[in-house]
Order: sequence, then structure tokens, then C-alpha cells
Amino acid sequence: MKAARYYDLHVTYEDSEHKLKIAEKLEWNGICLVEDFSNFEKFENLLTDAEKLRQDSSLEILIGASIGPESPRELRKLSRNALKYADIILVDGGDTEINRMAAECWEVDILSHPERNREKDFMRQRNSGINDVIAKLMAEKCIAIEFNFNEILNSRGMFRSRVIGRMRQNVRLARKYNAPMILTTGATDRYGMRSPRDLVAIGKTLGMTDKEAKSSVSTDALRIVQKSRDRKNPDILMKGLRVVDWGEQEKRKKRTYGWY
Repeated sequence: MKAARYYDLHVTYEDSEHKLKIAEKLEWNGICLVEDFSNFEKFENLLTDAEKLRQDSSLEILIGASIGPESPRELRKLSRNALKYADIILVDGGDTEINRMAAECWEVDILSHPERNREKDFMRQRNSGINDVIAKLMAEKCIAIEFNFNEILNSRGMFRSRVIGRMRQNVRLARKYNAPMILTTGATDRYGMRSPRDLVAIGKTLGMTDKEAKSSVSTDALRIVQKSRDRKNPDILMKGLRVVDWGEQEKRKKRTYGWY
């Protein structure tokens, strides 16, 4: 039986050298360093540093591009541009309209903090940013719903209870449609780093079963990593169709989008 591999798919780029050392001690196998794609100068710094970081670390290091679109057309354009440089595309979620746009885009990998909805909750229902339609679309396109520990850590009082309540509702919707769920630290500094075991405990408080919580830092996280690998693999022509042997034909260059 293979040992589980653990991935934290949202760690901010700042102070990444220290974060990676801590992540190794916390027994992570892979980390996704994330930077805002709109700040391309800073994003380029991440790309430059990534090569050295990979040489100095035993972790699998992925590059994540965070995008904040305002329209479906802009979302598609930004995500396809980002795929030229990044391994994983994260959409800066919020209200239901943005979340719906992200769920309809094949190039998106992770919907970050969808519960950041400004609308007030109803008496018996929370405006969690995810509904049945969005959850179903995310399951079909293998787009993960992110449960970011930093959102809980840096909230207080009634606002924290609202965040947790909305996350719990999104757990139920993800379970209903089998949409991928990932728990992340969202660490903005070294003090925000947590172990896989810590995140599993957080997942249980959000209503996940033990199996779901463990899967959110291993199996489901690996589904997103594998989606990124398949995107770059020229042997995979489309979902479910792989070239076993090219024979005498030369391998074709793989497009990073439009092949799903």
C-alpha cells in the first residue's frame, strides 16, 4: 500500500524559503506557492526564485497564479495567459456571480474562499457563494472548492462564526455532488503554516468526515495536481484519451487549454 502524499495548494509567495523549510518539518510532500497574476512583476520574481527553491528543497513545488476576473471573457483570457507560466490557476472567489464564472471555466483548478459573499445570510440558509448548480459544474470540471484556514485564523467574533457556517454549508454541497474539496493553510507568513494533521482536524470541525478531511490534503489535492500534469502531457489528447505509442509519428505540441 502506497503511503499518502500531502499537498498544501495555497501558500503565498512571501518568505517562501522559510515556509518551505517549515513545510518539510511538518511532513508536507508538495507546496503550491501562489502569487497574484495581475502583479506580473512580482509573479516573475516567483518564477525566477522557483528554480532555486526546487534545487534546495525536497518538496514538490508548484506555481499558482491567482486571478480576479470581472467577466467570463476576462476570466478565460486571464486563465489562459496564466497557464503559460503557472501550474495551477486559482480564482479569487467571492460573490455567487464570480464563483459561477469560475465553475464554468475548464482552465480553473481552484476556487478560493468562495464564502466571501457580501450578501447577508437568510434565516435558514447561508449565502455561502456556492449553490447546487455551481457545485455540480465544479465536480464535472474537477475544480476544487478551497477551505482556507487563513480565513478562519484571521477572523474574529461573529464574522468568524459566519465564515465557518458558510464553509460547513459548502462541505455539504461538495459532498452531494462529489466536487473536490481541498484544505489549505493559505499561509501569508511562516507562522501561518500548519501540518496535514492540523488541517484534517480543522476539516472535521467544518463537518467533513475523517475520510473527507484526509482526502482534502491528499487524494483530492492530488486530483488537482494530476489535472495540472495532464494539461502539460502531450500523450493525453483529451480527457480519457491517451496515446500509448506514437510510433513513427512525431509527438505533437500540447496546448494547455481547449483539450478537455
